Amino acid sequence: MKKASLLILLTAIIQQVIGQTEKFDIATYTAPRDWKKDINAGIVAYTNINTTTGGFCVIVMHACSISLGDAQKDFKKEWEDLVVTPHNAEANPQTDMQTSPDGWKIISAAASIKIDSTDAYSILTVFSGFGKKFSVMSTLNDQSYIGGIDSLLKNIKLNKTEKAELTKTSIPDLNKTNESKTQFGSVIYTVPNGWNVARYADGDILTPADLPKGEFLEIQVQSSLSFSGTIEQALQKSYDETVVKMPAIKMNEVNGGNYNMQPAKISFRGWEYIRCNGSVKMGSGEYPPEYGLDLFVIKINDRFEKISIVKSRNNCSYSRYYPSDRNNYQNDIENFLFSLQFPDWKEPVVKMGIAKGEGIAGDWQGISMSVGLSKPGVDLGAELKGKHLIFFSNGQALYVSNFPTEGLDEINTWARAENNRRDWGIYTFSNGSGVLKLAYADIPLRMENGKLIITTNKTDHAFIKTVSVDGARFNGTYMMSSKTFLGNETGITPLLSFTTDGKFTDNGALKILNHAYVECVNPSNAPGSGTYEVKNYSVIFNYTDGRKIKIAFLGEDYDKSNQSPATLILSYYGNVLTKQ
Repeated sequence: MKKASLLILLTAIIQQVIGQTEKFDIATYTAPRDWKKDINAGIVAYTNINTTTGGFCVIVMHACSISLGDAQKDFKKEWEDLVVTPHNAEANPQTDMQTSPDGWKIISAAASIKIDSTDAYSILTVFSGFGKKFSVMSTLNDQSYIGGIDSLLKNIKLNKTEKAELTKTSIPDLNKTNESKTQFGSVIYTVPNGWNVARYADGDILTPADLPKGEFLEIQVQSSLSFSGTIEQALQKSYDETVVKMPAIKMNEVNGGNYNMQPAKISFRGWEYIRCNGSVKMGSGEYPPEYGLDLFVIKINDRFEKISIVKSRNNCSYSRYYPSDRNNYQNDIENFLFSLQFPDWKEPVVKMGIAKGEGIAGDWQGISMSVGLSKPGVDLGAELKGKHLIFFSNGQALYVSNFPTEGLDEINTWARAENNRRDWGIYTFSNGSGVLKLAYADIPLRMENGKLIITTNKTDHAFIKTVSVDGARFNGTYMMSSKTFLGNETGITPLLSFTTDGKFTDNGALKILNHAYVECVNPSNAPGSGTYEVKNYSVIFNYTDGRKIKIAFLGEDYDKSNQSPATLILSYYGNVLTKQ
């Protein structure tokens, strides 16, 4: 069957094989009479087999999904997935395009295929419009079925307003139960918990609902950029266009340019990206307000997708800060960026990890040789340092001196690794030995007498596993020193009280345990009370006023059987609280 025969097939004399009216997904149609109907996840299929002639026809409707914003792109994607990949058919068939009276773009094509050595044909029809695409795939070996196929296609009515299903991907979601996915253009994104979304014709804007008065913070999902240059050039073009759109005035950075650019990378999702941060001025007057402008540009096939973060530069006593310097906003932004998905992008299969499970998963502590620049007391640049070696259940590992400030609860290991590739790596371990692969070295691992031995700089170092403190409960009131770190007396004793039924009351202790570098970004400035829980090396404080704060807790000198120890050691810094 030649390509030119497509029009003959689609305009052949119609055989009237009409059944009852049915509904599937967004489609209402008259089903073929006396055909076998099968329903499966996301599809409905109608099959007819002529046992006398050996002829067969299978018509499959696929549930609608998000459109790529262009009918030709929608068809190309569906043709590749439904015809080329499973049947090795030609990649660029001759197509026929029409527009229905109610505004749907309809593209059809046919190709010869083989099914178990049997010659057959595939006819694909894709309806595109109103943010959706809906596909009908017909497979047949007898042209007498063409009339029935054509009749079915002509009586399909599609619902313009019904919401399309988001594309499924191979990467498990880290979404919290009250987070949701949505889409602008070809960008599928997850709305962070507690953020609002405003939708416009040229993009979506997300803002945190609890943003303090006088501060400004937006995530802007912009329209895609069709551009033939390099990703670095696409970044420059996107930055320039964003500044004009705001509108704003560029400021110069120390490097002489308008922004600081990070080198392009390939993310764990497989797409290439580049990011930068700069400063702009918006508003009127001799000294208009300053804002930070961060840009995140992703190359997807033949286009670039753009995300910008705009944030006010605020004053706090003698310091300056951005709202995104708060841990919760920073985590939301990074998780947002690295959870982006695209209907026409095939992602690799990865797993999210936690620091518990089989084998060596968990936190291990020890002392290791660190080689760097010479400094007072370390003339040769080599010194022994306390280290954490954290193994996650998905094969990722983190090798650092300082434990993560909030512990490991709900940590997005992949996003963290993207921003700190030196300290993150992957590991393998079986039958008592393995290897940790970091960007700068492969570190041998082996187990001896319950201790994990790692070899760095040709020297063995023993690490001991940190005991899990999940589910720990405390009882009593604990106090911190009333003196500053410089030894000056404040006259105020910070207190933190716990009860064994999971409640707490804070009077200044959590403000210190947070170790925020600027007071104005510290979420625990105000005292308060609520409930607490211990899991994944974190103490999670849920305030009655809605605040949620996490403090690292490794259980140092702590025994779960003693809920009122003389001291508690909290935070990555190892602050000691003494029981009253």
